[in-house]
Amino acid sequence: MLTLSDLRSLECRHCGLKRINTQIYHLLPYLTHLDLGYNEIQFLANDEFQDLHRLHTLKLDGNLFPVILENTFVNQQQLKYLCLARNRIAKIPDTALKNLTSLIELDIGYNKLSKAESVAFSYVKKSLVKLIISGNKFRLNIVKDLLDVLTSIRDLSIAHMRLVSIPEGFFPERIRNLNLSGNNLTELTVGMFPKHLQLLDINANDIRGLNDSVLTFFESIPHIKFRDNPWTCDLCHISDIFFRVNHTNLFLNTTCAFPSVLKGKSLQRLTLDEIPACSDSGGGEEDPFGSNKKGLIIGLVCIVTFAVSSIIFVVCSCVRRHHQNEARRRKRAAECQENNLDHSTAIFTKNQLNFQFPLDLTERKLSVSTIGEIKKDDRQGMSNGTITTGL
Repeated sequence: MLTLSDLRSLECRHCGLKRINTQIYHLLPYLTHLDLGYNEIQFLANDEFQDLHRLHTLKLDGNLFPVILENTFVNQQQLKYLCLARNRIAKIPDTALKNLTSLIELDIGYNKLSKAESVAFSYVKKSLVKLIISGNKFRLNIVKDLLDVLTSIRDLSIAHMRLVSIPEGFFPERIRNLNLSGNNLTELTVGMFPKHLQLLDINANDIRGLNDSVLTFFESIPHIKFRDNPWTCDLCHISDIFFRVNHTNLFLNTTCAFPSVLKGKSLQRLTLDEIPACSDSGGGEEDPFGSNKKGLIIGLVCIVTFAVSSIIFVVCSCVRRHHQNEARRRKRAAECQENNLDHSTAIFTKNQLNFQFPLDLTERKLSVSTIGEIKKDDRQGMSNGTITTGL
C-alpha cells in the first residue's frame, strides 16, 4: 500500500495558492517533481525547499514573487530543471544558484531582468545546457557575457527581446538550437549563425526576403521556422527564393504579406508574371506594420497641432482683449480730460468782463479834462445835486 512518503510527483498548477506550508515537505522525502506554476505565491523563503533533497524538477513559473533570495536552492544538488519564468523577478542574487551543480535547464524568461551578474551563473557553468532568457530587457553585451561564462550551453532562447540586428560571430559554434522569434530582425547573413544548427526559430520577425547564400545555409538546418514574417513578393526580395521555392520544403506554408495584390498568396503558387519590379512593390505603403506606425504618427501630429493651435488662439485672444481694454481706458481718459477742459472754459467765459468802447471817433468825441477841471465840475455838480463823470 502506497503512503504519502512514497509520493514522487506533486503538481498543483492554477490552484490559487498564495503560500505553501513548508511542513508538508517533511512528509515528502522522496519527491522528485514539484510543479507550483501559475499560482499567487509572492514570496519564497531561503529555506523553502530545504527538506526536498531529491528534487529533479521544480516549476515556479507564473507566480508573483519579485526576487529570489540568497541560497534559496542550496539544498537541491540533484535539481536538473528549474523554471522561474513569468514572475516579476528583477534581480538574480550572486548565490541564488549556488550548489545547483546538476542543473541542465534554466528558464528565467519573461521577467523584469535587465542585468545578470556572471558570478551568479558561475555555479552552473559546467552543467547548464539550455538557457531561456526570452522576454527580458537584456542587451546583447549581457547575453554575450552569459555565453562566455556558460561554456556548456547548446540550446539558447532569446526571443521577444526587441533585437534589431545581431553581429556576425556573436553566437559560439557550440549552439545547436537557437530561438530568435518575436524580435525585429530585418536582415539575415550566414555569419550571424553557428554552422551546425539543428533548430532555428525566426518566426514573427521583420524578414522580407532571403538571398541565395542564406537560403542555401538554411536548407542545411533540419528544423527551421519562418512563420509570420512580412515577405515582400517583389523582385528585390524574393528573386532568389522564387527560382528555388519548388525545390525546397522551407516555404511550404509561407505566404506574401505585400504588395496588397498578392497578400495571402502562397510563394509556391506565384508566377513570374505576377511578381512586380522593385519600384512597383509599393514599399512601406503596403507594409501592414508600417501603416499602423504612420497612422499613429499622423494621429500624434494632429493632436499636437490641435494643442498648439488652441494655445495660440487663447494667447491671441488674451492679447487682443488686453489691447481692447487698454484702448477703452485711453478713450475714457481722453473724454474725461476733454470734459474737464470744456467745463473750465465755460466757467471762465461766464465770469469774464466784456468792455465795449465806441471806436468810431467820427461820431463820438472824446473829451479830456484836467484834474482841476474834474474837481471843479464835481463841486458844481454836488451843488446842483448831480454827478458827472469825466467821460
